[in-house]
Amino acid sequence: MDDTYYKSAVEHSPVGYAYHRIICDEAGKPCDYEFIDVNKAFEKLTGLTGAAIIGKRITQVLPGIINDEFDWIGFYGNIALTVIKKEFEQFSAALNIWCRITVYAPEMGFFVTHFVDISEEKKQLEELNNFFELNLDFLCIADMDGYFIKANKIWEEVLGYTQEELIQTKYQDFVHPDDVPMTRKIMERLNDQNPVVKFTNRYRAKDGTYHWIECRSRPRGERIYVAARDITDRIKLEQRLKKRMLELTRPSEDAGDIDFSQLIDLEMMQKLQDEFSDATGVASVITLADGTPITRTSNFTRLCQDIIRNTEKGCENCYKSDAVIGAYSTDGPIIKSCLSGGLWDAGAAITVGGKHMANWLIGQVRDENLKEEQLVAYAREIGANETEAVMAFREVPQMSLQRFEKIAKLLYTIANQLSNLAFQNLLQARFINEKRRIEKEILYLSYHDYLTGLYNRRYYEQELANLNIKENLPLTLLLGDVNGLKLVNDTLGHLMGDELLIKTARIIKQVCRKDDIVARLGGDEFIVILPKTEGKQIEEIIQKIKKLAAAEKVGGHDVSISFGYETKKKEADDIEEIFKRAEDDMYRHKQYESATMRTRQK
Repeated sequence: MDDTYYKSAVEHSPVGYAYHRIICDEAGKPCDYEFIDVNKAFEKLTGLTGAAIIGKRITQVLPGIINDEFDWIGFYGNIALTVIKKEFEQFSAALNIWCRITVYAPEMGFFVTHFVDISEEKKQLEELNNFFELNLDFLCIADMDGYFIKANKIWEEVLGYTQEELIQTKYQDFVHPDDVPMTRKIMERLNDQNPVVKFTNRYRAKDGTYHWIECRSRPRGERIYVAARDITDRIKLEQRLKKRMLELTRPSEDAGDIDFSQLIDLEMMQKLQDEFSDATGVASVITLADGTPITRTSNFTRLCQDIIRNTEKGCENCYKSDAVIGAYSTDGPIIKSCLSGGLWDAGAAITVGGKHMANWLIGQVRDENLKEEQLVAYAREIGANETEAVMAFREVPQMSLQRFEKIAKLLYTIANQLSNLAFQNLLQARFINEKRRIEKEILYLSYHDYLTGLYNRRYYEQELANLNIKENLPLTLLLGDVNGLKLVNDTLGHLMGDELLIKTARIIKQVCRKDDIVARLGGDEFIVILPKTEGKQIEEIIQKIKKLAAAEKVGGHDVSISFGYETKKKEADDIEEIFKRAEDDMYRHKQYESATMRTRQK
């Protein structure tokens, strides 16, 4: 093929092409280069036409190239004079584009560049990186040997490792020894190009503690893509719940705080008591352990209901008798003469987890051994009408002691079953209460920062979406960044660093209003959403916070916070842009204040 074919191929190539001659100064050092030839793709890419630049030097075509951070002339000059080839990506400030460049020297003193505009590709990559870094979950890319290639900031915020410490380290090195065998099996699946939907490992943080991390992994070629989240709080709550459930199945040593009426349906008990009394022909009542009735009386005789219990002393004696006869017994029911009227009574205790809670009393029957003379003497003692007492006594049903004992044994069996039912109800009540408490705690943890108690990033983002409405304008975002946290962590340890963050959070919360949303974004960054607030009000808040912070120290280090803010005043304003401006404002203040702080501490 002749040269015409090759020239046509270059001319119509979609890849930018330029041919140059290097120009050196008297010392032989490259100081410029000249355009010899370019193709149409180059002209389209750069906006420079061949007719305007061929034969001219780069410093004439693009004078600003001398001020570019990258030394293009020196770089290309080295390639032209050493006759080598290189490929790289570089941003050209002069052209305002990102290029993927291949450069080589066809002969001494000359070089050719082939380049493609990758500005859009870089923009998309930057957007993906922003999402990668802002994600609340752990994200990372690893190779097939398990080495980290890329990891987002949450690894550093939660586990404490810097990017440099993670990259080129095997993630297996951070896994709890007991979880290593399972991790190896997971790696085998991934090496076979099989995704792993869900698995959980314990990862060692820099401070030596372990975090439960739930992961999803997907291999693609020589890379493994991992998304994970810290479920340590959830695991700990589950472990505590499991332990609590075991505790609830053990007999309670102290049931003094239990309300018996909350454990047993008293209406159900009343129905059971009434039917038992009707079926057996005995009187019945259920009392507390001290004899105080908690159900209505069933089938009570006129002697006990209207005469004996109608006197103060007689009623007092009845309660005492019920407490004695209803006492807890492991040998069966207690059967004996009533300590008040002398009739036959029996009692069985109802217990809850080993604690005597109630008495079920039956009786008010007589046999031939109880004489009217005894009752007349007792009526006189308690101040009851003796004649009425005798007439009522004659109405009391008679029953053999043998039959009464059989009824009492049935009562004892039923009382034991009620004790079991009450205990099961107690366990269920405690379980439900504990479950509600844990659910409430889980909900709290899902929206609060575990260290400072402030709202977390997730809650902040939800509330920002809710508050970003016309009615809340002007809406201000106030960002704060703790100065010197890394210095405190490095010199005094992470516990002191945590104390610095806790104090900072308390100060900010103290100054802000009740309805303001104060959150920790992560690391040393805090944010406050202030509805209907701007200008002078914000400055006053910042000054109050700084004044309180100035009075605090952590391990000899001053508590210092750099702030920045921006206010959304129009409904059309983009809240993301408001955040970006507030962040930029904060970093400007931080750059100055951190330097001032270091100067003071020298």
